[in-house]
Amino acid sequence: MADSDHSTTLSSVTLWESGEGAVKGFARSDEADPPLALLRDWLRAQHVSQVLCRLQQRLETRALGAAYPATMDAKLGYSIAYQAEVEAATAALKIQDRLPRTHAHSLLGVVAKLEIIVGADRDIDDPTDFPWPHIESILRDLKEIAGSVPLERPHRSIVLADCRRYQAMAADLIGLEKHAADLSPGQEPAVGVDTE
Repeated sequence: MADSDHSTTLSSVTLWESGEGAVKGFARSDEADPPLALLRDWLRAQHVSQVLCRLQQRLETRALGAAYPATMDAKLGYSIAYQAEVEAATAALKIQDRLPRTHAHSLLGVVAKLEIIVGADRDIDDPTDFPWPHIESILRDLKEIAGSVPLERPHRSIVLADCRRYQAMAADLIGLEKHAADLSPGQEPAVGVDTE
């Protein structure tokens, strides 16, 4: 998460594109199939974590290049951004932990569960090793039968609100509540959180 090699998984990106496969006669409501809500929340937490990772990386670069008097402020901003990313990643992990206890009521719910599994472990394991090609094959087959989960990228205001919430939690955890407002996305010194 916090390392510079972190990248977006293909599954997360393709799920957000609208119009990817129609749902074939299955309920689209999160209430009708709880794994759909889990997938939506997991993707949101993953996206926010990635946004905060990019912010943390920019602040780390600034902290390394800062002049001595500015170093403490730069390190403070970096510390809060780093902890905020950890908080967002932890939220995604908590959602993953709920997956085994969440029952699917349709094939589309099974697709949603597999999307989380494939998306979660792709960053850790080699995608060419067993069982990943096999699981992806099953996921493709299920999508052919049931369709893809119709999710869209969360609105920018929601992502920014989540970023602010995690930054406030981070500031609280490291005892710097007064600095949380200074580090809100889009304001100095947290210069421009890119939500795309």
